[in-house]
Amino acid sequence: MASAPVIEPLLGAVNSVNLVFETTVDYRPGSVQVFSNGQLKTKPLGDGWVELGGRKIRMKEAPLAGPGWADVMSVYYIPLS
Repeated sequence: MASAPVIEPLLGAVNSVNLVFETTVDYRPGSVQVFSNGQLKTKPLGDGWVELGGRKIRMKEAPLAGPGWADVMSVYYIPLS
């Protein structure tokens, strides 16, 4: 039976420097969609991401943060089962 899709916050520091984030469980390759502040990022473009496999995702641009605010990063994916 196929696993149900998951949407959750990406795990990792949002500090204008960090590029690598994680999901809570391993994802099915090709199923990942990343959102910044509710906006879908475009995988093949400069604001996209690269699936590193397992639980890791590398952003092409670091999510931004400032005094009292930070980009909110979330991810949609199908878990491996």
